[in-house]
Amino acid sequence: MSTAYDLYQPGRSWLHRLDPRIKMFGACLGCLAVFFTRNVWLILIGVASVQAILWSARLSRGRIAWVWRVAAFPMAMIALLWVLVYRGEGEPWFTWWVISITPANLAEAVAMALRIALLALIIFAWLFTTDQASLMLGLVALGVPFSWGLMLTMALRYLPTMASAFRMISEAQQARALDLSRGGLVRRARNYIPITVAMLIYALRTAQNLAYALEARALGARRRRTYLRQLRLRLVDWAVLGMVVGIVALFLWARLMFGFGAHPLWLWGLS
Repeated sequence: MSTAYDLYQPGRSWLHRLDPRIKMFGACLGCLAVFFTRNVWLILIGVASVQAILWSARLSRGRIAWVWRVAAFPMAMIALLWVLVYRGEGEPWFTWWVISITPANLAEAVAMALRIALLALIIFAWLFTTDQASLMLGLVALGVPFSWGLMLTMALRYLPTMASAFRMISEAQQARALDLSRGGLVRRARNYIPITVAMLIYALRTAQNLAYALEARALGARRRRTYLRQLRLRLVDWAVLGMVVGIVALFLWARLMFGFGAHPLWLWGLS
């Protein structure tokens, strides 16, 4: 499979070497903290921090730009709808019919849009630097059944494969004079029928070959499994875990006790 469709980018940076359990736990805590803030300045700091982490991990700029491209459309829609629907506090800058734009609702619209990008960056920082084997070992070490971990890692592995296959089949059909841009919505949907049929056949063949491969490796023959690699937490893993837990706990305490980050514009202020 082409590496352009694989989420994991090989590397030897500090983030690649970090224990997969710590990365997963840190991603969950980061997402939790993001959901507890509405402040545009805090979210901007979060975006800049995660961008710096991705750069320090020596991830390619194309990968980071891909995350922004994927998040661009929902970000734009959320920002637009938030400004049009939500009536913020304060003196309005612009009023027309039911639309009232204030500094507060404009700042919150930007914050909600950037929240999508920040969540995507956090999740993909984990997936870009964790290979499928380490991800499965981390899940199993946390108590997840092996079959569940294997199912998740295979899904992450084969979704990019299916995306690559869809592109190849689509290009092959268009080379055979299939026009996907002609006609209305119904006509365009019908034009995708040859691609859909080919994708179904490809998916069934892939599933059958995968089942044969798992049977050849005696999957499920023994309930107790052995592992070539054993995960062990190092001192740097504990240090990163303590730092992440401390920062998130301090933020949540300040948020719940003093309203830190509850206002779209001001850092301090109850919602």
